[in-house]
Amino acid sequence: MTAILQQPARTARPRTTGAAAMVLGTRPEIFQLAPVLCALGDLARVVRVGGDLPTPAAQPPLPADTDPRTGRLADTLDQLDRVFAADRPDVVVVRGATPTALAGALAANSNGIPLVHVDAGLRSRDLTEPEEHNRVLVDRLSDVLCAPTTTAVDNLHAEGLGGRDVRLTGNTTAEAVRHRLLAPEDRRKVLDKWGLRPDGYVLATLDRPDNVEHPDLTRQLARLADAGYPVVLPAAPRVRAALIRASARTSTSNLRLVNRLWHSEFLALARHAALLVTDSGAVQEEATVLKRPVVVVRRSTERPEVLGHFGRLAAPHDLADVALDRLQHRDDLRDVPCPFGDGHAGTRIAQAVRDLVRQR
Repeated sequence: MTAILQQPARTARPRTTGAAAMVLGTRPEIFQLAPVLCALGDLARVVRVGGDLPTPAAQPPLPADTDPRTGRLADTLDQLDRVFAADRPDVVVVRGATPTALAGALAANSNGIPLVHVDAGLRSRDLTEPEEHNRVLVDRLSDVLCAPTTTAVDNLHAEGLGGRDVRLTGNTTAEAVRHRLLAPEDRRKVLDKWGLRPDGYVLATLDRPDNVEHPDLTRQLARLADAGYPVVLPAAPRVRAALIRASARTSTSNLRLVNRLWHSEFLALARHAALLVTDSGAVQEEATVLKRPVVVVRRSTERPEVLGHFGRLAAPHDLADVALDRLQHRDDLRDVPCPFGDGHAGTRIAQAVRDLVRQR
């Protein structure tokens, strides 16, 4: 384990591509790395893991295994290791704390390729979360650490990583939201499609197994919905099936389980929701850009900047109480700045990548 936590010396190997490999495996990764891709231009090369991402790529996507987490990680690591060995980029870029990010970091390290970590330094302090282990490991393996906030920078220094190239870049959420948010008239069409009125509903996104399989979750959502705020919950098939099983014990017509939405449609609903309920890190960030209050259904968050003006934490069993209290005491968030950046993070991150390529 110690060998993983330390950054091993790399053996110089010949370059063949002069490119920055952007490893993408989840929708938040493609949405939030899009500004970096645009800023890098021809320097960027997309390496996709999984076939469901709405983006073109220069190569077919790598197969996305449906085995448990460890099997998927091992398969992705093996695939990326072979890709990097065969077609050597100058730099590998990963984002966040997903298994894809960890696999990309390990594959880059095993091939002696420098690594840039976007959203470095985030810490929830909850070691029961697999993502927390991923964050720490990826940061340990990175050459350039692009931190979104001063808190993240402080975390990296506290862990002894201040000697690396740590950069306060901000987060690309503001750029991604600005690019994908529909015009007001188109947002109205989205609300009309679902029969919703502005500030008259709750938009929920829940994906973590300990939440969607919690016996109280659907009862709490139904209670919130029956209090006058219909709850719209877009869900992947796995989550949808779990919630439908649980909702068999709950009777309400105001809890609407819908299929996953296109990101632009989701942002339109989020922009006009009275409240967001989520266990997603990306949605927490989007709430601060859209100026919407948010309840985070987790014990802690790696984005503490959300708490206070924008957000509160809640457990599944007390979700309705926390959400209703938040709805009754809503602050005017229009003038509260987004804590994750000024809308220019993509340019800063791209510059960090270029600087590392030049060093090669």
